[in-house]
Formats: sequence, C-alpha cells, structure tokens
Amino acid sequence: MKPKRVKKAKQEKKSYEISQSALYKTTSRSKLASILSVSIADIVDSVGDYKRFEMTPKLDPFNVGKTPKKRWVQKPKGKLLVIHERILKLLRCVEVPEYMQFALKGTSYKKNAEAHLNGSMVATLDISDFFRSTTKSQVFNFFRDRLECPGDIAKLYAELVTCDDCIPTGSPLSPLLSYYSNKPLFDELSELAKKSNLNFTCYVDDLTFSGTHITRSLLWEVEKLVKKYGHVTAAKKTRLFGVEVAKHITGTVISDGALKVPNARFRKIRLVKLAIEGKRSSFGLSKTQLEYKLGGLLGEAAYLDGDFKSLADTYNKNIRDINLASLGDGEYRPSPKAVELIDEKFIPPWEIVQPPETT
Repeated sequence: MKPKRVKKAKQEKKSYEISQSALYKTTSRSKLASILSVSIADIVDSVGDYKRFEMTPKLDPFNVGKTPKKRWVQKPKGKLLVIHERILKLLRCVEVPEYMQFALKGTSYKKNAEAHLNGSMVATLDISDFFRSTTKSQVFNFFRDRLECPGDIAKLYAELVTCDDCIPTGSPLSPLLSYYSNKPLFDELSELAKKSNLNFTCYVDDLTFSGTHITRSLLWEVEKLVKKYGHVTAAKKTRLFGVEVAKHITGTVISDGALKVPNARFRKIRLVKLAIEGKRSSFGLSKTQLEYKLGGLLGEAAYLDGDFKSLADTYNKNIRDINLASLGDGEYRPSPKAVELIDEKFIPPWEIVQPPETT
C-alpha cells in the first residue's frame, strides 16, 4: 500500500523593502533583460505593443439606475504582457504603508472600509481618470527616484509600462503601478491626515479619511494636494459624513460602528428573487442562472456582514443539492425552498425605525 502524499503547505511570501527588489538599481540593458527573462531585442520590440479597443461593460439589468459607460482599453500583447506580469510579480513583494489597501494580497475594499470603523466622521474623495492622468513622467520618476535606475533604463521601463503617455487601463500591472507612480501624493495625504489626527486609506483612486472631526478646510487641502500632482478630484463624488449617519465607503456602509451591506445590494437581491419567482423579467436568464446569481449576491452580503453567513451557506447548499439531484434524468427542476429563504419583506436592521422610549 502506497503511503499517502502529504501536501506541503504553501509558504507565505515575505515582503521586503524596495531596496531589496530585483528591480532596484537596474544599471544596464543586459541586467534588465536578465531580470525580465526577455532578450534585449524583444524588450525593445515590445514597446507600444498594445491592443486598443473600446469596451462597453455588459449591462446588468438588476442594477437599477446604473448605466455602464464606454471606455477605451489598452491591453499589452505577447512579450509585453509577459514583461508587465514579471514586473508585477516583483513589485508585489515590496512592503507598502498601511494606508495602501488595493492590488495586493491581504488588501480589499472590505479591509479599506474596516480601517474607518471607529471614525465619528468620514470623508471620501475620488480622483478623476486616475490611470489616464498618471503620466509617463510620473512612472519614469518612480523607476529613477524610488528604484534608483539610471535615466536611460528608467526611460525604457517607463516606455514599456505606459501607453499613449499614461498608464494603460487593460494591464494587470496598472493598479499597483498607479500606486507607486503616485506614492509621493499618497504619502503627503497620509502626513496631512496624521497632523489632523485622522486615519487615511487609498483604494486605487478612492481616498478616505476618518476621525473625530473633519473640516471642509481639510477637504480643500486634500484637493490642493491632488491638483499639485497633476490630478483633480471628482467634485460630485466628494462626501463628508457626519456623526450618527451611515457612511458609504467603497461599496460598503458603516453604521453604528459596524460594516453593513449597502441598500443597493439588497435591492438587487430582491429583484433577482422576483425574477426567479416569475414576478419580474428574467432578462433572458434561466432559473438556474438566476439562482446562482442570487447565491453570489448572498455570498457578497455574508462577506461584508457575518449575520448573513448562515443564510448564504444554507441557500447555496440547497442550490447545490438541487442541481445534483437533477442530474438523475438530466432535467432541472427548481425548488421553491431555496427561493423562500429570502423574505421579500426583509428590512436591513439599520433601516428599522425604533419606537421612542416611554418614560
């Protein structure tokens, strides 16, 4: 009898200072080729090798009031994609400040919001066209100043990872590169927050501040700093949430010091449930697809708020059991049990109006 193979536990990759990165002080083209595992000729030929196209995100009919916007995408091809993925792999191992909450393992929109759970007040701002307004010059400065590469090598790096003089929207490297190219801005925003006794986080182009008291003048200082580095904030998206109100942060809601599921997510859950029951258009989706969609939405709710974990687990288990049972004759028979788990009159707990106390 053969002994069972024991799987080795994956070792957690340790992060290190940027001076320990293989990219640090790339002093020549031959060293660059060695780091990227690509020949010098292929490196030079790869510059500008992008597929450019206009993309319209698929409309989700259950997202009421949200119309997807067309956007131009620049996606690296062939050897250039390999180069972008290699640089990304090397940068992922570099230590980052606590305020940076995206593009790395252990960061998420949930963790970004959790950093502000104790804030009596919260301010959120959004940088407009963040990738497009992050210039080749800023990328060059990162490779020259932070990675201490000679000017000619820093220029070649910048040419490899930018398109049309800005960060490409379709590269896997772009989110992390956008952080490093704008790190001087984020560092200044972090210092501004510390001086004002506030917490600060960034989630790509979303800036969040929280603390006991946030003034309008602080928001003005933030906007000035953003402008100093060649960006602008989206005025219509700037929000200042006071005490005792729900605070919306990157797809979540903070209420009573806890992370909650946004009302828009519940509205979507109700609409999908009605479609499963035949009370609303299914928009061409089968019952199986709708039930899996509902399961995914419940899973998202459980991810944000543990109170929904039992409901999500039970629903998804029922769906799996139903589908396994239906394999007997190849015919799918949806069960009402799974749908009935969601009460159409369900009200999120923070929406419930408590009656006044009697004395």
